[in-house]
Amino acid sequence: MIFRFLVFLIIPITFYAQSADDLIDKVQNKFDQIDDLSAKFSQTIYSNQSMESIHFEGEFYYKKEDSFNISLPNREIISDGKSVWNYEESEKKVVISDAEFDEASFSLKEIIYSYPEKCDLSLVENNSGKYYIKATPKASALNFKEIYLTINDKYLLSKVEIVDFNDMKFTFELFSIKLNQNISSELFQFLPTEEVEIIDLR
Repeated sequence: MIFRFLVFLIIPITFYAQSADDLIDKVQNKFDQIDDLSAKFSQTIYSNQSMESIHFEGEFYYKKEDSFNISLPNREIISDGKSVWNYEESEKKVVISDAEFDEASFSLKEIIYSYPEKCDLSLVENNSGKYYIKATPKASALNFKEIYLTINDKYLLSKVEIVDFNDMKFTFELFSIKLNQNISSELFQFLPTEEVEIIDLR
């Protein structure tokens, strides 16, 4: 659940002359040129029922098609695009599930290509005088209320925010993004040691 995101894109003021659709086209064209990426990330979860937010920091790796590795201090979520390994180091336990049905699955491809097609897009100015893309689902089939896409000046997705139907917000921000480093596919596989309990839900 904690890695189901909407997209919140802070866009430099020079983007204002463009439409939201134009920006999405540029993001998609840029993404077509990317084979893999790595970045530092932070994630924050906000709830209306609590004054305190939940904050995580870690490392994020991505490789086409839809392989990812999310590394947190005591947790790893790894996918080869087909399966997802959700590993809790303190409990020495890994839960394996199909990527298609796993709520922890994080798909850049879906965020960049699928969500914009299924949403109405608009360019909005925030209180700082910068701009972001607001995306509202056209149908209730999507499991969020609003989506906000954040793009940096290189047309890379840099921040993701989800607002669900309970008005909870899930933000995922990328820093120090590096592209096309020929990241090994081994990083997107989880090989448990003998002491790790395996729960396979596939």
